[in-house]
Amino acid sequence: MQQMKQGLIIAFLFSSMLFALPAKALTDMDEKPVTIDGLIGKGKWSVFEIWASDCRMCRASIYETVNFETANPDVDVYGISLDGVTGKTNAERFIDEYGLTFPNLLSTPSEIDTYLYSTAKESFIGTPTFMVFDPQGKLRVVQPGAVSEEALSNFIKQQDAQEKPAP
Repeated sequence: MQQMKQGLIIAFLFSSMLFALPAKALTDMDEKPVTIDGLIGKGKWSVFEIWASDCRMCRASIYETVNFETANPDVDVYGISLDGVTGKTNAERFIDEYGLTFPNLLSTPSEIDTYLYSTAKESFIGTPTFMVFDPQGKLRVVQPGAVSEEALSNFIKQQDAQEKPAP
């Protein structure tokens, strides 16, 4: 009986660890594991747009992110498709259709929800959602809904201005 209890405890702990792992794990379009933490904090601002190929608002506003990337070559821009590995073909069509040149990753709503809750104590609301990380890798904002190129640029400029000491 004692061995059975210990076995159940070990199985529970192991399954809990497996559940927690995807919180920061994504895959690239070649289905290789990637983590958000591995992409941020390299001395540059990082902007992630979480999207889905069947999201009407994503389709209507993705050009803002494309324009932001073009206007801000000093910012790392990433897309996170919630189509997951099983919907990779749909994600690839979306990427091609809208001419996305920034790297795109594959994830699921539950992985993103787990990540957002563990990182920002916020639940995932829906697509599109933006995450903006400062050059040190600190999550500065999670913004559900469409965001304009101008709003993203202004947010980063404002944050940079607040960080610089007065002359």
